[in-house]
Amino acid sequence: MQARIFRFGLKNMGWKGKTLAYITVVFNFLLFFSYLAYLSDPLRSTWISFTGLFYPIIFLFNILLLIIWILKRKLFFLPTLIIIILGMYHHSRFFQFYAIDNIDDNINKLKVMSYNVRLFDLYNWNENKESKAQIMSLINEVNPDVLCIQEYYFTEDKKIAFNTRNYIIDSLGFKYYYENFSEESKNENYFGMATFSKCPILNSGSKQFSNDISNQFIFTDVKKGNDTIRIYNSHVGSIRFNHTDYKVMGGKGNPIWPHQKPPKRNILSKLKKGFKKRSTQVKSLTKHINSSPLKTIVCMDMNDTPISYSYHQMDKYLNDAFTNSGFGFGGTYIGNIPALRIDYIWHDKKLGSSNFVVYDENLSDHKAISAEIIIQ
Repeated sequence: MQARIFRFGLKNMGWKGKTLAYITVVFNFLLFFSYLAYLSDPLRSTWISFTGLFYPIIFLFNILLLIIWILKRKLFFLPTLIIIILGMYHHSRFFQFYAIDNIDDNINKLKVMSYNVRLFDLYNWNENKESKAQIMSLINEVNPDVLCIQEYYFTEDKKIAFNTRNYIIDSLGFKYYYENFSEESKNENYFGMATFSKCPILNSGSKQFSNDISNQFIFTDVKKGNDTIRIYNSHVGSIRFNHTDYKVMGGKGNPIWPHQKPPKRNILSKLKKGFKKRSTQVKSLTKHINSSPLKTIVCMDMNDTPISYSYHQMDKYLNDAFTNSGFGFGGTYIGNIPALRIDYIWHDKKLGSSNFVVYDENLSDHKAISAEIIIQ
């Protein structure tokens, strides 16, 4: 009988092959369940949300297992290949092959930059005294019309030579701005969010999320030509890892700010609480967005992946600029989880986008992102 190129089954395998087969089945199921994470509201159940959070790692393990089984000439590669193909829609939220970048210069567009600056490295987590100046240099190089900053820091202390607000206004050319600070701000030190604009701001406001004093969203109505666009700047679902937790997640430096007390929970409990917080907060944000008569742009540190329930709630009403006009990997978190994408620029479905960029500079625990929003 002619020998088969591929053989399926465990009968002729040794213990190593059987162990690998069982591992493959486990990771196949994990990948399949991660595809379903966007359907599961964490307020009802959180276990499936974990598979969505760790999707990049689960996906890479499946790719590795696929290659191993092909090299072994075993049909065990087939279920893995099928499950990977079934998730192409989700994979495209992390990686894009085609970018839209050829847009007529005469078209009315707004270049938007979103950046979680981690307080401009106030506590020297990067062990780089030039971090603040380098962040400002990056903003100047990108040259956006609108700059949305999460984890913004400003001080009225006259002893601090580098005033973040004044530098952005005077040196980077942003004439208009709106800030809002959290309840944790004190002693001339202010922590919160800020939107800076080179276009006039006609109206602004903010909303503190009811389930977290650290997270909020602000909005500014920006006039660009004859159009007025509402720009939301939001930071949702902060987890507040302590130093040990953060080392597990692969972050840079100590994430607990000296003005905060670390929460007394283990890492899984913190993640579980974060899933629930984000579900509630994103629902509050989308409700506010849908009540606005203006076309909308949203800059957000979501702390969640494109395979999550929170992402799906945003995606129902808005377009993700990365999936419209990005290229390559969209990962924005700087840590051990590869391609972890948690920062977004969304826009109204009546608007377009081009030239979505993720900047590689490691000056915070997040990478900066920008996109040109086509107003038409």
